[in-house]
Amino acid sequence: MRQMYRYKEDRLPSAIVLIFLTIQLATFFFIDSLWIVAGVMLTLLSLSALPGSIAHNHHHVPTFMAPWMNRVYEVVLFLETGVPPYAWTLHHNVGHHKDYLDQAKDPSHWRLENGRVMSRVRYDVTGALRIYPEIWRIGRAYPEMFRRFKLWASVSLLVLGVFVMIDPVKALLLFVAPMPIMYLGLLDNTYMQHSDLDTSSHLTASRNTTSRLYNLISWNLGYHTAHHLKPHVHWSRLPALDASLVHRMPAGVRCDSVLLSACHYRHSRDGAVPAAEVIVLPRPQPADVGLLPEAVRSIS
Repeated sequence: MRQMYRYKEDRLPSAIVLIFLTIQLATFFFIDSLWIVAGVMLTLLSLSALPGSIAHNHHHVPTFMAPWMNRVYEVVLFLETGVPPYAWTLHHNVGHHKDYLDQAKDPSHWRLENGRVMSRVRYDVTGALRIYPEIWRIGRAYPEMFRRFKLWASVSLLVLGVFVMIDPVKALLLFVAPMPIMYLGLLDNTYMQHSDLDTSSHLTASRNTTSRLYNLISWNLGYHTAHHLKPHVHWSRLPALDASLVHRMPAGVRCDSVLLSACHYRHSRDGAVPAAEVIVLPRPQPADVGLLPEAVRSIS
């Protein structure tokens, strides 16, 4: 029998995604009380960091061997996070990861034109509003990927539309209303991972945490420098990669807290990090992206 998963560690995340979907569907079809429906929505929303991080990791290293299974999985993740297939790939993988050291190009930039650090609230709100304009901008340089995004976003919206036609109020509560909140949560986490850091080096441009709780919830995204250096590395391998980098990373961008704000270094306050080692990674040109195998859909 052909192997289903690329990495056996993805069995648990995919099971969690299936559990979330099962709860959503059971509530939608079998619960009449809107108060209970709203309660289920709030409960799932409080746990939304789990499918949000799973979706992030999946779009770096696809979960399944078969492409069609990955696309179906992404439609399910859309119902749980609001992010359609290939939106991550364009905005995050070939946008943020490629340009996060250049605040003039990063679609998730945290620096204002005057050089000051954007406030957390402004970053979250403006970032959410510009996600799709940025996808359209980036997509023009990656026409094949952009075509796939438009196709699968349409499929995802069609599936959502079916739920809306069946019961608009339940669909609003269970699927639609949590989506913008999820966007804000994802962006807020990105802000804390990168804002007010030294972008002259890959080793100083990300906050890291060794908190077991943070890395349990985020599936090891606390090892964020390692993730940015090698975004094609599976989430289960990030702790080992981090261990090989820790002696080269400044202490101020690393902490052991579930709150990344506990990592005390701030570039606007502390200035350049002494002896920061600059690591330059090759950047594929747009024409090369279509040649990347599906297992390595991220570039840096």
